[in-house]
Amino acid sequence: MELQSRHADITAQGLGLAVITYDSVDTLKGFSDSRGLDFPTLSDEGSAVIQEYGLLNQEMSPGVRFYGVPYPGTFILDTEGRVRERFFEQAYQERFTVSSILVALGDAANGTDRNATRLTTDHLDALAYPTDRTVAPGNRFSLVVDVTPKEGMHLYAPGGHTYQVIRLQLNAPDFIRAHEVRYPASEIYHYKPLDERVEVFQEPFQLVQEVTIPMTPEIAALAAEPDATLTVEGVLTYQACDDAICYTPVELPVRWTLGWRPLVR
Repeated sequence: MELQSRHADITAQGLGLAVITYDSVDTLKGFSDSRGLDFPTLSDEGSAVIQEYGLLNQEMSPGVRFYGVPYPGTFILDTEGRVRERFFEQAYQERFTVSSILVALGDAANGTDRNATRLTTDHLDALAYPTDRTVAPGNRFSLVVDVTPKEGMHLYAPGGHTYQVIRLQLNAPDFIRAHEVRYPASEIYHYKPLDERVEVFQEPFQLVQEVTIPMTPEIAALAAEPDATLTVEGVLTYQACDDAICYTPVELPVRWTLGWRPLVR
């Protein structure tokens, strides 16, 4: 179970962990004992709290086995109990991985420890890596590119201009579901000869591409194959400029290879 295996990483970030489900106390105790969980699991039998938060899965009709299950998600609370962040999915089979949540919260992930690929051009250095070494059907994880523009260079950020923005585009496999790339805050570059101001990146920055692996029997079968791997391919495109020259746009192939983790029923 991922939460148990990553519990130390979670607490290292100064976070606590508790899980609430619609299962009975006896069911949760049996599960917790069998898995050796060392964090609290809280029973919301009857789904009263789940309904109070508006999280009841509306796709489940009363009387069916899974009625009362919430939409899967994670709340991040501060020390005063106020919700600061939330990570939710519509499908109950899909979950953000712990690593993808930590990266979204600003964890400075060490790409060199995460099966990273180094990319180098005349304009930038980049490190491309996945948040997780292994993934399972239903996981929502992140593909990260840490970019460092070389001295004097700037790369275009999204904004009110027509220059080519740095982008990450995934091409394969076709069953993954790519979400919108998350960009950090940019800065304004003033090109004095034209008195032009545009959004750019001049300091090191990070692009985060969240990806969901759907939960289907076919994908579950792929994950169960011995020594199976998942390869995600894409391309990083950008145009770099300095104070005098705008260089030819560049396309850099990127590839991430991850291990499959079979489902635990």
